[in-house]
Amino acid sequence: MDAPQPSEATPGKTRAREPMPADPALRASDADRERAADMLHAATVDGRVSTGELQERLELVYSARSRDELASIVKDLQPVPWSSGMPTATKDVGVLSDFVRKGRWLVGERHRSTAVVSSGVIDLREAQFTGPETTLHVNAWLGAVYIVVPEDVEVRVEGTGILGGFKQDRQSAGHSAAHRINVTGVAACGSVHVVHQLPPAKERSLQKSERKSIGSH
Repeated sequence: MDAPQPSEATPGKTRAREPMPADPALRASDADRERAADMLHAATVDGRVSTGELQERLELVYSARSRDELASIVKDLQPVPWSSGMPTATKDVGVLSDFVRKGRWLVGERHRSTAVVSSGVIDLREAQFTGPETTLHVNAWLGAVYIVVPEDVEVRVEGTGILGGFKQDRQSAGHSAAHRINVTGVAACGSVHVVHQLPPAKERSLQKSERKSIGSH
């Protein structure tokens, strides 16, 4: 007796496809290239990349076909913790007393600050970020907090105002930036201002406080 032959596939039925293996070299999108280009421009502004090197790297960025290629072009520009041993600042609190965080400091992925019947300044223009995204949770109770952001970042403000509010001096550009800052929290009878430059009156007040502090030592 002849052995049964394997039956042919029934017409109209398709054989299940095997899953395609993941490709480690994913195709780069235009947004990926623009993000890498923004990192290069930011590095040129702070002196890490020369103008000549910028042009060379931009040519490589816009001709890159995969994310792996883009990563290799900007891998030495990724934000990393400083080796100076400086701790990452995670919170600032001012209760009937102002606080100021400025200059060169490390910013973790999350930073909390609270101002109660006081004011605060969180200046991020010279700060070093430890990751691609930072969330600032800011509470202002009968107080005002100013967050000064760099030019080359994307900012999203989603705070809650109760007889107060969150204000932004201008909307972020529509393109992908090298870093994203999320601002959230509560402003109760207070205000949180996201700005690119401190108001002149606030800047003068800080300088006066600094001179007074130096004179007291």
